[in-house]
Amino acid sequence: MYAQIRANIETNLIFYRRNRLLVAAAIFIVVIMGLTSIPALLFTSKSQHLELIKTAMHLVTGFATVVTVGLGLMLISQHIRDRSVKMVFTKPCLPEVWLLSSFLSAGLVAGVLFAVALLITSILGMIWSIPFQSGIVYILLNGYFQAMSLMAFATFLSVIFHPVMALFVLLVVQEGLFYCLKVMLVAGIKAAGESAFLPLLKLLKLVVDALYMLWPTFSPYGTKMSQVSSTLRGSDADWSYLALAIGYAVVLTAMFYFLTGYVLKKKRYV
Repeated sequence: MYAQIRANIETNLIFYRRNRLLVAAAIFIVVIMGLTSIPALLFTSKSQHLELIKTAMHLVTGFATVVTVGLGLMLISQHIRDRSVKMVFTKPCLPEVWLLSSFLSAGLVAGVLFAVALLITSILGMIWSIPFQSGIVYILLNGYFQAMSLMAFATFLSVIFHPVMALFVLLVVQEGLFYCLKVMLVAGIKAAGESAFLPLLKLLKLVVDALYMLWPTFSPYGTKMSQVSSTLRGSDADWSYLALAIGYAVVLTAMFYFLTGYVLKKKRYV
């Protein structure tokens, strides 16, 4: 099994390198990051250097998250559309092993990208004689596991839907959307009075409440971490919330791994 995992990871890394869509998206994001960050790096005063370090870190971590989610959207769905997944499973290679390899390969790429974010912020700090802020490690660890849970969810969606539809669901159908619907339905129920639409509104509210509770959230302690995100100071960090966030992300990633594996085994590959 370990030999299969290693072989699959190596194959996946080659796939990432050769996939033109992924490469084009990565180049586009890097260009946009450069156009927005280079002028700020060249034409600012020393008092703004810490803000620039924070901006650079968030740009790179945002890029890393987008790429990691893109890997989840593209890899499995591409092999399903090309019908090459049937050949993989008949080698024999269990769907669980192949899926685990895809998760691990995406995790390796994400780890490299987040390590680059750490390297860039460290180099900028040394150039500008700014002491290293331990809050950076806090933010990067949270960002890495958040990106992995998003990747797992994107992979699950890509097995059920076309990648374009999966991306739409990922971007649009979020926890905040259900909360807004809840507020609107509560207002509608109050305004309906004894209207004939009242039972329908109550039923819709029950459905939306259930979806709101079941839909995954990818930043469960975002408000608790906002202070360290803005200051980068480790003294502002509550490491217990980071541990809880990492634990939640690991459970969420594992859940979508098993759900994706279940759907993969139930699919018909003809």
